[in-house]
Amino acid sequence: MIRSVLAAGLVACFTAGAALAQSGPEVQEARAACREDVKRLCSNVQPIEVQMCLEENVDQVSERCKATISGIAEQNENHD
Repeated sequence: MIRSVLAAGLVACFTAGAALAQSGPEVQEARAACREDVKRLCSNVQPIEVQMCLEENVDQVSERCKATISGIAEQNENHD
């Protein structure tokens, strides 16, 4: 369950942020919460590949990052 929520949230926060240069509060919140995870787990990938990298390493992603992404994904689902 957390893997699919994390994936959905990552799509919204990282891929869209990189592809569309969005810098809204949700994107900034996710980037801040996951910054250390990205540095630790994905420092060798291109920005557009961060989502995939974090998905592949979801078992090592911090609880802070997972909780932030899950919260954002839930907010987005409630607005649809």
